[in-house]
Amino acid sequence: MKAKEVAMTIALAILGALFVGLLVDALYEAPKYEDFCGKGQYMQPYAMKPIPAGHICSYVPPVEERETIDACYQDGGQPEFNYDEYGCQSTYKECNYCNKYYTEENNKYNRNIFFIVAPIGVLFVIVGLFLSFEVVGTGLMFSGILLVAYATTRYFSDMSKLLRVVVIFIELVLLILISIKKLKK
Repeated sequence: MKAKEVAMTIALAILGALFVGLLVDALYEAPKYEDFCGKGQYMQPYAMKPIPAGHICSYVPPVEERETIDACYQDGGQPEFNYDEYGCQSTYKECNYCNKYYTEENNKYNRNIFFIVAPIGVLFVIVGLFLSFEVVGTGLMFSGILLVAYATTRYFSDMSKLLRVVVIFIELVLLILISIKKLKK
């Protein structure tokens, strides 16, 4: 390939992947943290007074509250406390699960992105294989590979160890088959 063809191939690959990524993002919005946890939820609603000399913030929850707080952490929640006028914790208020719910929803979103974008990437690769115009075909193939890599990266941390191995194996076999098909000419 000449330098101009290489440049066009790279440009097609990057723009093709960006187009699909931005299109999916425009049509299928990611969950927003603020929708689950609000804005500035952990900020104090009042101005704290200066802590006087000798005043020590040393809230130690009673045993029954400690068990409730521990259970909150174990369930994936974040304990919330009431505060005195100096900003010191005074009593246990409740267990807040907003971050847990956001994380669960975001994990589902990443899984769905994988199952939407990866097949589009594979389709780009297949179409690129059969296009007779080499610059466009190679650009689409490279774009498809970028899309599959992007989709895999989004969902990778939420996959089980076995699923990670299976997905990477399938992607590796796909690339080997493409290489054999494309380079044997």
